Amino acid sequence: MFKKLDTILIGSSLTEASDPVVRSGVLLARRAGAKVHLAHACSMPMTYGGAPFFPDVPLGEVFKAERAALQRQLDDQIARLGIDRMELAGIHLDVSPAHRYLIDTAREIGADLIVVGSSESPRLAKVFGSTADRVVRKATCPVLVVRHEVQLPMRRILLPVDLSPLASETFDAGMRFLTWTAGGAPPTVDALFVLTELDREALSARATDAEVEQLATQELRHFVLRHSSGVPFKVDAAVEAGFVDTGILDRIEADQPDLTILGTHGRSGFERFVLGSVASTVIRHGAGNLLVIPPLAAREESRAAEAKKEGEVLV
Repeated sequence: MFKKLDTILIGSSLTEASDPVVRSGVLLARRAGAKVHLAHACSMPMTYGGAPFFPDVPLGEVFKAERAALQRQLDDQIARLGIDRMELAGIHLDVSPAHRYLIDTAREIGADLIVVGSSESPRLAKVFGSTADRVVRKATCPVLVVRHEVQLPMRRILLPVDLSPLASETFDAGMRFLTWTAGGAPPTVDALFVLTELDREALSARATDAEVEQLATQELRHFVLRHSSGVPFKVDAAVEAGFVDTGILDRIEADQPDLTILGTHGRSGFERFVLGSVASTVIRHGAGNLLVIPPLAAREESRAAEAKKEGEVLV
């Protein structure tokens, strides 16, 4: 995961509200020397009963007119942001559900990173979920959820871990991302381990609370030392007791990091970094930018499925 940052796919709503998202993605691409793809998709208008609304014209003409309108909006956004067309490796427009189109396009172009906005309607997103939430659930490459425009260099990074092998993947991938996109003064990385009741029992069922927290701190420091060797960043270790999701949200509110890096799964699946629980909660309620990194296994599974699909087509 994140062996390179060569191709970045940016999802845009084509409105001014998505300008910070597009600027952020382009900025990261310029810093990392990556190719930029812009994508937008929208569903057809629906009737009251939920069926697609089509005026009294041929269906092909409807889609043609819709795509032409989207292209004009995209052209306007590119001009508005002062993006050189030579910077764009691809433009992708479609009339379809946005999250599905972004995921499919990311697979087709081999994207190393998807950049999306958190939501243009935060109130509705907290109830129904956002495009970002759905993309994170299905994507097999890292997803950067932009809530405010990325500023480089980043100064402070929050990286929650649970000391599992999957947390090691997240930590290592996060370090590589920061290396590629850094510049200027190196950031300070805060490695956070939220100590739950389940962790207390796993570490030592007979120890006192103070002894368990001391043991957890030692384990976290060893974890950081193993994975930060040669990293040009300062990595601090902190242990806090509580629930994982609220512990992360409280830390984000208190420290206001430039970026929070999360893995989508952790040591014990249901209790820890379950997507739809921790990552989804942070997307919906967190106040800052979020980089979500899926397990390496998810990407390998995706590659295997694509290879199988290609083989079936050849046969």
